[in-house]
Amino acid sequence: MRKLPLGIQNFKEIITGDYVYVDKTQYIYQLINDTKYYFLSRPRRFGKSLLLDTIGEVFRGNKGLFRGLWIYDSSDYSFDKHPVIRLDMSSIANDSPDVLRESILSCLRLRYAEEGFEFDSNIPSDAFLKLIIMLN
Repeated sequence: MRKLPLGIQNFKEIITGDYVYVDKTQYIYQLINDTKYYFLSRPRRFGKSLLLDTIGEVFRGNKGLFRGLWIYDSSDYSFDKHPVIRLDMSSIANDSPDVLRESILSCLRLRYAEEGFEFDSNIPSDAFLKLIIMLN
């Protein structure tokens, strides 16, 4: 009997660990191909993080993880690799506007370092835009 993935928000871990996964890849395909913007507003513990992690795996081109799922078998999605930027807002301090700003900059500094880029901004929006441009 397959295990339930209680508290697991990592798609790869669910698939490789043989947990139960409810296939929502058809909706992910529609999100990627049929719309321009989406705002995901759902209650806590309702699958937002797992959904975003699954989308991240699609964009990373990890096609093998999706074997047996709708997006693998029934779509024309190419699984080309795309850069993925993931900032976990649950780990960002927000005690004050200044603390929030510094915490976001700290996360961006780490992401820059992971990519081997030099970090030279004190404005979060500028640093984020520059990261997108450099990864593209």
